[in-house]
Amino acid sequence: MTLHSISRSLLLVSLFTFTLLSQAKTLENQDKIDKVSDFFMSQVLSGDVSAAFSLISAYLGTDASSFEERGKKAELSLGQLSKNLGKPLSYALLDKQSVGEHFYKTTYLLKYESAALVWELNYYQPQQGWKLVDISFNTNIDSLFK
Repeated sequence: MTLHSISRSLLLVSLFTFTLLSQAKTLENQDKIDKVSDFFMSQVLSGDVSAAFSLISAYLGTDASSFEERGKKAELSLGQLSKNLGKPLSYALLDKQSVGEHFYKTTYLLKYESAALVWELNYYQPQQGWKLVDISFNTNIDSLFK
């Protein structure tokens, strides 16, 4: 792949992301959030982290540039994990939590042969319609025990 084709690909991804963000959508209820979150995790499982972040950014309610940067860091981190641990085996929905009709969080476990990552997707409903405000992952499984 030449430098020109890489630059063109990055430009197209950036334009695609910008287009999605300029047409930000909201999710009408928690069932829709669950479906979008599950689809995101299925893409992460398949190794298509960039597409996962790009597609879910359509519902973004925060700064697009910092979200795009987090997506890039996640892709690099997961790529490194795959080199060390192999490909992820599966994912599982662990929990759904809400704070009234204001905040909603889904928590997933991305499983590898010898490790696991905890993924959290957080949504906020300012008036009507839910917006994605944060995606994070970590290795702190202790926080799962209540």
